[in-house]
Amino acid sequence: MQSLGVIALLLAFVSSGNLAASETSLPRVLILGDQIYQQPATELKKELKGKVEVHYPRLEPGEIWNSTTALELLDRQLGDGQWDIIHFNCGLGDLIHRVPRVKAFRVMPRHAGGIRTTSPRQYEKNLHALVTRLKATKAKVVWASTTPIRHSSTNVFAKGTEIEYNAIARKVMDKHGIVTNDMYTFVKGLIDMNKPAGHGADPFFFDRKPIHPPLLRIIAKRFDFSVPDLSKP
Repeated sequence: MQSLGVIALLLAFVSSGNLAASETSLPRVLILGDQIYQQPATELKKELKGKVEVHYPRLEPGEIWNSTTALELLDRQLGDGQWDIIHFNCGLGDLIHRVPRVKAFRVMPRHAGGIRTTSPRQYEKNLHALVTRLKATKAKVVWASTTPIRHSSTNVFAKGTEIEYNAIARKVMDKHGIVTNDMYTFVKGLIDMNKPAGHGADPFFFDRKPIHPPLLRIIAKRFDFSVPDLSKP
């Protein structure tokens, strides 16, 4: 009787292993970015269940996402598996103003002496390094342009700086042949650029409107399956 119990346990283990293998046989999409991409990842997981595995690795408490820290965290974020699509963005974390000459990251308003986290020159250098490492995975790499800064009630962002940094990113992506998901234009069409967000948390709030449709289109086209009509934001 005891041996039968052991055999039953082994069969259960093998079955669970086969299930895991079937799950990983689905196309795998990795979404790398700041907290803005938590909502799209959640929606995509629901809409693509059974078709595509969508992963959005969250940061540990105290970790900051920008083009510099992305390089430091990249190995952990990539993990050991093979990815079919890697969709990534760094931008707002580079544009936020912080306390100068302090190693620990602390946000500081511009009028109080806060300095921009990443200079344009360093941003370009970091993006080149990130793209090089991501291309080495053999996945299809997609860059997401940085979403608009329409207002900053706390004065830790400067309106319009995302346009400058998107131009830098465009140059880098063109050089490397990377497709761009134009999240800037998509989100600009969703929100009133002259009106602050409802709870004053710009630019991380989109008036409760979904921002995952552009990425859903990219995934559907890549793996050749139909999605609902997304012709309108």
